Amino acid sequence: MKSRKSKITSIVLTTILAITMLAGCGSNNNKNGGAAPSEAPVTGEQTPSGEEVTLKILFPGDPPKDLDAVSAAIAEKMKADGLNIKLNYTFVPWDAYWNKQSLVVAGGEDFDLTWSQVAYLPSSVAKNILLPLDEYLDSDGQQLKENTPDYVWKGVQFDGKTYAIPRVVPTAQNNDTYQIRGDLRKKYNLPEIKTLEDFEKYLEAVKANEPTMTPLGAVTTGLGREYMPSYYANGDLFNSFFYIDATQQPLTFENLFESEAFSNLVNKAHEWYKKGYTPKDPIAKGEEFGKGKTAAIASNLFRPTESIDGLVASVPGAEIEFVQFQANQPKYIFNSVDNLLAVFTTSKHPKEAVQFVNWFHSNEENYNLMSLGVEGINYKLDGKSASYDGIAVDKQYLPISWAWTDMRFAKFSKNITPAQLDIIKNWDNDAVKTDLIGFSVDSEPVKGDLAKVNAIVKEYQLPLYSGLVEYSSIKEKMLKRLKDAGIDNVLAEYQRQLDAYLAEQK
Repeated sequence: MKSRKSKITSIVLTTILAITMLAGCGSNNNKNGGAAPSEAPVTGEQTPSGEEVTLKILFPGDPPKDLDAVSAAIAEKMKADGLNIKLNYTFVPWDAYWNKQSLVVAGGEDFDLTWSQVAYLPSSVAKNILLPLDEYLDSDGQQLKENTPDYVWKGVQFDGKTYAIPRVVPTAQNNDTYQIRGDLRKKYNLPEIKTLEDFEKYLEAVKANEPTMTPLGAVTTGLGREYMPSYYANGDLFNSFFYIDATQQPLTFENLFESEAFSNLVNKAHEWYKKGYTPKDPIAKGEEFGKGKTAAIASNLFRPTESIDGLVASVPGAEIEFVQFQANQPKYIFNSVDNLLAVFTTSKHPKEAVQFVNWFHSNEENYNLMSLGVEGINYKLDGKSASYDGIAVDKQYLPISWAWTDMRFAKFSKNITPAQLDIIKNWDNDAVKTDLIGFSVDSEPVKGDLAKVNAIVKEYQLPLYSGLVEYSSIKEKMLKRLKDAGIDNVLAEYQRQLDAYLAEQK
C-alpha cells in the first residue's frame, strides 16, 4: 500500500447530509485539507494467542433476521479455521448512528468494529474515533492487501496512515445513471438506449401507451453526465453546491448554480415536467419503480441489482436495463472508496477485528456465510445467484452486506442478466483515474458559511431537480441569496485546499 493522503468524496446519505458535514470536525493543518488525527490512539492490551475473543460490532439500522444463529455458525467456522472469535452486535438507529460513534470513544466503551462511510472519515479521524490499521493489516490482513489496489487504499489514508478497510467496487461516475423497464422498451420496438434522444423517445412512448404509469421518477440527477463529467464537492449532484470539470485544466472548483451545465440540466427537468414525464408529487420516486408504477428512475450502478426482485414480484416478466448517457466518452474516477469497515480507538481487540474481516474476504465460503448466512437455511444457491425461494421469512438473513461487498464473491439476483453483470464487473476497466483521488475537503474553516448556504440550497433543490419551476424565474434571487450567505468564501477555501494538495503531488 502506498502511504498517501486520503481521498474523501462527499457522497452523503441524504437524510443526514447537513448534520454530518458541519458538525465536530476538528481543525487541522493537513495540506490536503483532510482531517488530522488528534492525539495518538490508545488501544487495549493484546489478547493472548488462542484465548477466545468476542468482537463487539456497532452497525446502523436493525438487526437482520436469524442473526444469533448465523453468528454462531460464523464463530464455528472461524474456530475450525484457527480463529477463536465470537461476534456480539449492537445496532443503532440511523439518525443516532454517527453520534453513537463519538459517544463510544468519549465514554471509553470497548467496541471493536464499526461501519463507516468515506464522507464521514475526515471527521472521525480528527476526533480520534478510528484507529490506524497499518500494523494489523501487515500482520493479519494479507488477503485484504493483496486484493485491494493501491489507489483504493489511498482513499482511506491520512498522513500515511490507513484508517479503514474499504470495499472494492466500481466507482467511476457510478451515480450518473438511470434504470428503465427493458420489457417496455422492447414492447415499443425501441432501440437500446444510449443517448438522451433515445431516452426521451422511451419516455414519450410510456406517456402515450401506459396511462397508469409515470414515465420518470421525480429527481432528474441521472442527467449529470450528459452535461458535465464532474466531481461534486458536497455530495452527489443533488446535494452539491460546487463541481470540478474533469476535462478542464487546471482543476478548478466552480459554483454549480452559476454554470451553464446546471441551467441546461434543470431546464430539461422543467421541460419533462411540462410534458408530463415526471410526477406532480416530487416525493414519490424510487419506491414507485419497484411497484411497476414508474418506467424509469435516476439510479446508480448497483441499484438495479437491489430492486429487480421486488419489481419482478410486483410485475412478473418485468426487466430492468441500465442507462448511462455519453457512453462513448471516458468515465472518471474521482473517489476510490465509499463504504468502509473501521476499528475504534477504544477497541481491545484490533488485531482480531482485522483478522475477522480478512477471514471473510479470504474465500467464497466464508464470504457467503458472512453475507448470506447458512446455505439451505437462510438462502439457496441458484447457479451463481442467491435465492430466497422457499426460505421462511424469519430465516431470511439480510445483513448490511453492502458495507463489505467483494466483487469476486458477491451474489446477484438471477433476474440480473449475465450481460448486465459483465457491465458492472468491468465498469472501471477503462476509467480515467483523476488527480482528485487522494484529495479531501475540510469544511471546518467555513462551516458557518456552509451551514447558511446549505439551508438556502435545500429550499430550491427538490423543485429544481424535479422540474417544478423554471430556473430563470428564480435564478437571480437564488444566486444573490447564496452570495449573501457566503458561498464565494466557501468556494475560495475549497480552491485553496485543492491548489495546496495538487502542488504537494508534483
